[in-house]
Amino acid sequence: MCGIAGTLDRIPGRAAARVRALNAAQEHRGPDHSVVIRVGDVTLGNTRLAIQDPTPAGNQPFVSAGRYTCVFNGEIYNYRHLTERYHLPVRTGCDGEVIPHLWAKLGMETLAELRGMFAIALWDSLAQCLYLARDPFGIKPLYWRTLPDGSLAFASEVRPLAQAAPGAVISPAAIARYLHFGAMAADQSPFREITALPPGSVAIFGAERRVTVKPILPGGPREVPGTSADLGSALAESIDLHLGADVPSGLLLSSGVDSATICAVSRRLGRDLDCLTIAAGGTDDETAGAARTARHYGHRFHRVPASLTDGDVTRFFAVMQRPSIDGLNSYLVFKAVHEAGFKVALSGLGGDEMVGGYSHFRLLRFLPALRALDTMPRPLAGAAAWVMSRAGVASSDKARKLLARGGPRDGAGLTLLQREVLPAPLVAALTGTDVRTLTATPTEALRWPPRSFGAMNAAEVAIYLQPMLLADADTFSMASSVELRVPFVDTHVFAASLGASGCASGRPGKAAIGAALDDSYLQGLVATVKRGFSVPMRSWMTGLLAPVLHSASNPDAAVWSVVDQAAAKRAGLLPLRPRDRWSETWVLAALNAWLETIPQGGQGQ
Repeated sequence: MCGIAGTLDRIPGRAAARVRALNAAQEHRGPDHSVVIRVGDVTLGNTRLAIQDPTPAGNQPFVSAGRYTCVFNGEIYNYRHLTERYHLPVRTGCDGEVIPHLWAKLGMETLAELRGMFAIALWDSLAQCLYLARDPFGIKPLYWRTLPDGSLAFASEVRPLAQAAPGAVISPAAIARYLHFGAMAADQSPFREITALPPGSVAIFGAERRVTVKPILPGGPREVPGTSADLGSALAESIDLHLGADVPSGLLLSSGVDSATICAVSRRLGRDLDCLTIAAGGTDDETAGAARTARHYGHRFHRVPASLTDGDVTRFFAVMQRPSIDGLNSYLVFKAVHEAGFKVALSGLGGDEMVGGYSHFRLLRFLPALRALDTMPRPLAGAAAWVMSRAGVASSDKARKLLARGGPRDGAGLTLLQREVLPAPLVAALTGTDVRTLTATPTEALRWPPRSFGAMNAAEVAIYLQPMLLADADTFSMASSVELRVPFVDTHVFAASLGASGCASGRPGKAAIGAALDDSYLQGLVATVKRGFSVPMRSWMTGLLAPVLHSASNPDAAVWSVVDQAAAKRAGLLPLRPRDRWSETWVLAALNAWLETIPQGGQGQ
């Protein structure tokens, strides 16, 4: 796990200085080693968090055939398999060394062979070509920027690129997306001048410095040819691959099914785990259930306390790469993991998206009834909305929107409604953005029948997993120099899940996991209430986070440089105060706090 950076710049001294600055800004991603190297017109940088072969032999860059030089961030979990299959002349136990050696044999097709999470920069000195690549789900980020002097710069994080030269301006489209869903899209940057490489893509910068962007897997990350339809086998294989590390590792264990699945498979493989349950004051404590799971599978258990201080609030926004409404829990988790002495953490993140574990996925089976409801009297719809809100399937406001004529009647629409923070028409008024750009169905969802699990799953990945959960996980794990591994976010696992009978018939859910692994303990956990690690946001907003709300309520606050203050007042959003749906307030307060950490030149539209 690392940070990568570089420039395409014909002036060596200037390029080296810039890459050193980018490395310094990303030191938290890799405090174990730093390097700047020039090869032809490209200058590459790397800050290393040593996980595989943590000796100096594993330091980057990696070179093959005197032609290919690369730096990378992430983990290639199938590197041993690739080494054996293609007879690669590797000299170390570091997974990234396979990349240039395999490239020498397969060229760009190498990227489709890699199973893991990665952001890669590879220079072909013969073709004078730079390749920037990002893993299929976008677990690892990568950005590039053309600087005012015409040179190209790239980095793992967007803040250092914004600071590399004056003139980075906030993107209104990205702000609108954030206000609508609580996070910018996975292929969006907060700044107009900076480009986010889309997940599952490779950007090719040729000799003329023109860029071409191509997909790594043409069918997307959930459609991998030749994969097994056996979900149990796919899960076991992925978890096995994710367990390998040469440094202290722990499992983030909750009382739920996803992390317990990693416990179960690890025991079958004969692997002992250190299970960490993070407990923050004022939240539902999952210690008892997590400890019971650890004992059941014979793993070690640790309860790790976590608390929020004024200093944490300041640092949280200082390290936040892109605005997010859901990152404070991740920040506290990885800070606690680091303080507990672990360098690698495994997580069940992605399990809910894989099998449709969220409560709103249950609405799929009711789509025919919803369409029939459109022809019924309105009082009946109001009663149904009340029942749904009481059952926890949707908030009362969203239930009313769901049941209204013109409400969502397909899988993608259900996700768009559930993940909405501020309604699209309000966001359009606040930002001047065309409402149609906010309500468009994600491209991946269009590959599936509209009312299918596949369409809803694709929308959930595009709206929530990639732009929020994975982005926050990378930002805040790396801020604490911790590598996060997510076995469920794997192309083979998602492909197998889509092929499983429960998902194909529109009846997904966590029961599919226990059934696939034939594990009665996991099947019993399905009946428990889903909680997961959370923080008491609403109460904190009257305490430690109150100054954040107060600052954003100031008429001269930074947020009003990108959001129409008059429209916010008309909508009743001001003054900012805790609400039943705390996200409606926090989405503006967090944006303002993030903007306050950005140089003034980057806040204008």
